[in-house]
Amino acid sequence: MKDFTKIKNPDFLKKLNNKELQALASDMRSFIIENVSKTGGHLSANLGVVELTIALLKVFDAKKDKILFDVGHQCYPYKILTGRASKFNTLRKMEGISGFQDINESKYDVFEAGHSSTSISTALGMSLARDINKDNYEVISIIGDGSIGNGLAYEALNQIGDLKSKQIIIINDNQMSISENVGAIHNALDNLRSAKGYRNIKEGTKKVLLKTFIGRFIFKILDKIKRTLKRFYLRKGKIFSDFDIEYFGPINGHDFNELVTYFKIAKNENKPVILHVITQKGKGYKPAEEDSIGVYHGLGSFNIETGKVIKSEKPSYSKIMSDSLYEYAKKDKDIIAITPGMCFGSNLYNFKDNLNSQYIDVGIAEEHALLVANGLALSGKKPYVFIYSTFLQRGYDEIIHDIGRMNSNVTLLIDRAGLVPSDGASHQGLLDIAMLSNIPNIVITSPRSANEANNLIYTSLNHNGPFAIRFPKITLDYSAHNKEELEIGKWNTLRKGNDLVIITYGDLVDKALSIADKLSSKLDIMVINALFIIPYDESLLDYLIKLNKPIIVYEEALSSSSLGIMVQNYLYENNFKNKVYIKGIDNMYLTHASRDELLKICKLDENSMINFINKKIK
Repeated sequence: MKDFTKIKNPDFLKKLNNKELQALASDMRSFIIENVSKTGGHLSANLGVVELTIALLKVFDAKKDKILFDVGHQCYPYKILTGRASKFNTLRKMEGISGFQDINESKYDVFEAGHSSTSISTALGMSLARDINKDNYEVISIIGDGSIGNGLAYEALNQIGDLKSKQIIIINDNQMSISENVGAIHNALDNLRSAKGYRNIKEGTKKVLLKTFIGRFIFKILDKIKRTLKRFYLRKGKIFSDFDIEYFGPINGHDFNELVTYFKIAKNENKPVILHVITQKGKGYKPAEEDSIGVYHGLGSFNIETGKVIKSEKPSYSKIMSDSLYEYAKKDKDIIAITPGMCFGSNLYNFKDNLNSQYIDVGIAEEHALLVANGLALSGKKPYVFIYSTFLQRGYDEIIHDIGRMNSNVTLLIDRAGLVPSDGASHQGLLDIAMLSNIPNIVITSPRSANEANNLIYTSLNHNGPFAIRFPKITLDYSAHNKEELEIGKWNTLRKGNDLVIITYGDLVDKALSIADKLSSKLDIMVINALFIIPYDESLLDYLIKLNKPIIVYEEALSSSSLGIMVQNYLYENNFKNKVYIKGIDNMYLTHASRDELLKICKLDENSMINFINKKIK
């Protein structure tokens, strides 16, 4: 196998023939599989774009041209070929390389994402800057077929068709097969397009024909024939032709002849171009190729020989939430589970397979998902939107102006809330409390256990208005229990004490109890589970005002816009005479690291909290 750690830049690709490129692709797949099996990461998407990335860097100049990977989790081959293979054992680890493009990691990364459908708009901005400055470089965005379905991508395409600023858009489509007949026809036609001088001949012929009446008539007929043939043979390109963007495809994404040919065609055009490339997700690793539900899209470490993922035997909050709602949904046909393209991540296969009429996957379209939920709620249904905290941000306007303003019975099951390991800044769930706490009528909760989670779902079924249940990406113990409707806004005192009060919620509750136990020889600490973040428990806060002991609000959220701020304001407005400390997360973007490492970075781990208490509380 090739020693990828010796690669400094992709210049060597210019000299390789197709046979050598194919051998390189095979070796690269082995390298990716071996490394991801140890570090975890996004496997299938990267295996699918190996040839595409190699051909791209063979034809274009990565030192000069701007290359943007939409979402960015499919950039492993790109990172290897731009000199970062020696660091792949640190992938997604603290102080290691990111699983996405990272502008601070390499000069070859001119963009970074983590959320979908942002590349084309950004590329348009780059191409317009190039045109204004009269510079000479290509701008290329690689966007997946799932991401191209998001409305943001079509907003960009609409303006690109109007402005005509040159950029190349590669649609990486891993959902469709390639027709050999169509391939033979369009290969024959487009090999001519790639020939030297073709564009000059085409433009020259056009100018000659347009000079006379009969020429214009012939040109009109030829143009109509060309468009008809193109739409017949290249049906997939019709929508892009309607945007007045040149379309080529489908293209075999694992054939270097086709890829290099079409990339040269696109490079020689002077207007926006779309290349529709068909790839096989997971190519080269049988378990990933045969994966129909997304196990190998993003995963932890796994056994290469068996393909078995090494994971905890305990269920995740995602599974607990989904299974709990599923049990209620079997008896209540009004319950509808909605996901924006995250069926596997949100563990919704029970709904998809067994309650399909009560399951809606809108694809990568968070705003649309929330509006569908609002429409269902206004029609008497009980929609539950399973959505990651970081992706909820994309639907903020819809929550404020639709769900919130109409006080709709929409429940948000906010997954990956708080600190999220491995995926870095774009996937942290730190803003949902800040966003949602200002919306009138909303209820915001965060369970500390599987039983509380189940009770919150049961409570939400009987609540009138928007309801949010936020939970972290962790696994935990779970056992069946009797359902209980919880009192909205009621907090629970889990441990009594007379020296210090810790108010917390979610996964930090057990840490707070442990901290209180470890300091019990010197401090008598009260621990309060603030199960409801909004509305908060004013009666209990009134009691704490009378108790007049120092209070720490300990939470996995931004300190500047969290429960701590709300508690602090309430206490001081009501003449609380003691100290209120907010121990949350500073306003910053967090790196990729494990959950425990992130807690230490934020000084929210037990040792940091004990040190803080010893310093502040005498």
